[in-house]
Amino acid sequence: MKAIRKTVVAATGVALALSLAACGGGDGGDTSDGSGAGDSAGRKGDGADKALKSADPVTALKAAAAKGARQNTYRAKGTLKDEQGDSVTEGAFQVKPHASDMKETGPKTAEAPDGVTHVIAVGDKMYLNSPMVPGKKWWAFGVGGAKDTDPSEPFVRMATTLTTAKDLRHAGVETVGGRRVAHYQGTVVVSEFAAYKGDAMKENDRDFTVNAWKEKGLEKVALDVWVDKDGVIAKTREAGKGSKGEYAAADEYSDFGADLKIQPPPAAETATEKEAMEAQAKKNK
Repeated sequence: MKAIRKTVVAATGVALALSLAACGGGDGGDTSDGSGAGDSAGRKGDGADKALKSADPVTALKAAAAKGARQNTYRAKGTLKDEQGDSVTEGAFQVKPHASDMKETGPKTAEAPDGVTHVIAVGDKMYLNSPMVPGKKWWAFGVGGAKDTDPSEPFVRMATTLTTAKDLRHAGVETVGGRRVAHYQGTVVVSEFAAYKGDAMKENDRDFTVNAWKEKGLEKVALDVWVDKDGVIAKTREAGKGSKGEYAAADEYSDFGADLKIQPPPAAETATEKEAMEAQAKKNK
């Protein structure tokens, strides 16, 4: 799942925007739990902390992004606040072959009466847990498979984007998910970032990030990235206030390289896209 806030599916008149961001996707073959909130606890004098404190922000972020890009699986937990309300997401993601299993809990809608949206993607098929078809728990529809031109996983994009911030700084050493991490932060001006042509990131990553922020009406974005002593990205956060109101998204990453065993739902419980569209047509009569 290329991540958190990446896939927009329009089917039978229903627009579904999900943070299918490869939650915690490439994070160098090291395993880390990536959960928990940052704090200042820990033994300030130990060698790991000294190394984290002395790390150069640009070098550390570029290395962490490169390490993350080499990973094929991960889990992510996140929170999102935007013009549509507050939501919480949790998912498992596999880059190749493309697969994801993501659940989002947010505002109640006609498509998600309990506020919970559960989506599984395997290859070029996506499965939505929805009462669209009587007697079926899921319905399936086709989507384009992941391509080499797709943007990188969210944590890779956030790390490389942060390296372009003019005020990039080391904000201290904290604890995230039981690991000591270096906290880097800075502010990105969207219009300036849109013109960035350096070697820190791919053009499609830049364009994807810029377009996502522009859709939120953001002109400036505060970015934070937490990296542990092994160069693993433990957490990312982006926030800003734009024409559509406040926006804040934070994600924590874990289980890099794990066997996630993402599978489609049982065929007996899954309606086809045709069945779903016919059911929707009947409902709209």
